[in-house]
Amino acid sequence: MDEQLAKAEAANAALRKSRNDRWYPSFHIAAPAGWINDPNGVCFFKGRYHVFFQHHPYSTAWGPMHWGHVSSADMVTWRRESIAFAPSIEADRDGV
Repeated sequence: MDEQLAKAEAANAALRKSRNDRWYPSFHIAAPAGWINDPNGVCFFKGRYHVFFQHHPYSTAWGPMHWGHVSSADMVTWRRESIAFAPSIEADRDGV
């Protein structure tokens, strides 16, 4: 896994430990932790629906955008996939 993606996944896992599950959605697309915004890509590929979304895995506030990813066979039960894209070059300084 790319170094920036690995850092983002580790930050997301650390932030997840402090998540208050009382307010965490049960049936809504969500990242494991961190800030989430606009879905940017919805597609059907190899029998699964995929949704990509703007995501800042380092905090619950807006920051350099990464692309989160979830998939589903039925559009009800969602599986969290690895972060798809992370800023890694100067042109991405505000996000991918």
